[in-house]
Amino acid sequence: MNAQAPAQLKSRLWSDSTQQVYALVMGSRVPDLPKRLAEADVVDYDCLLPGALDARAAHNAPYLVHLRAESTFTDWLLFEAGASLGDWGLVAVSGAPQLTLRAHWRSLLRAHLPDGHSIALDWMDPEIFWALLPLFDPAGLARFFGPVTTLAQPGASAWRHARLESNLLQQVDIPLAKAA
Repeated sequence: MNAQAPAQLKSRLWSDSTQQVYALVMGSRVPDLPKRLAEADVVDYDCLLPGALDARAAHNAPYLVHLRAESTFTDWLLFEAGASLGDWGLVAVSGAPQLTLRAHWRSLLRAHLPDGHSIALDWMDPEIFWALLPLFDPAGLARFFGPVTTLAQPGASAWRHARLESNLLQQVDIPLAKAA
């Protein structure tokens, strides 16, 4: 795919007015994330870990953030965090309300192993996310994506997108255009 300017990539996220844009941000990758979110110009945010957390757990927890298209926090997260912090998480596009997404993604925080044990799974870690996708059969992909139409990873040199269309996984890397 041809390189696109950061503004073009951002506008693609908000191109469908029936969809909302959310970020899944790993607190373990973004310093002082709870404080940043409390001060951010976002629609809303929720911790993906249920229950009351101590300060350390809250700082390291993953958060679901309902992004605004025109927001300094959104621009920082999409354009600066990837370059300065690396793999901070993923962006999701969905028509579902935030509470539905929170419930769906909380249900994916544990993986059940064939031996009956379960383990914590940081699937929103881009490295884990991209490694998991090819392992799913079509039914597993449909369960994993749930109400989400697109998952994307903004990066310093390219954005990676994953989309489920007609039970087929579509993946595309879109390089960032170099500033003139």
